[in-house]
Amino acid sequence: MRVHDDTLQGLQEALAYVKGDTTKGRSVTITIDENEIDTEVIIFHQLGKLSNENKRKVANYANELLQASN
Repeated sequence: MRVHDDTLQGLQEALAYVKGDTTKGRSVTITIDENEIDTEVIIFHQLGKLSNENKRKVANYANELLQASN
């Protein structure tokens, strides 16, 4: 298939899954040694676990650090 066809098929399957067709769901587990991951990736992964309120706090803190370093 071409990229367009693959993308279209993926979108159709995603819509079917959202509508309740769990046969269209897919999952992949990737195990990566933390020593091989950039610090930024680890931080991003950990941020995904936070509540939205705490994500905003982290973003504000990061902005303050950037301003202080300039």
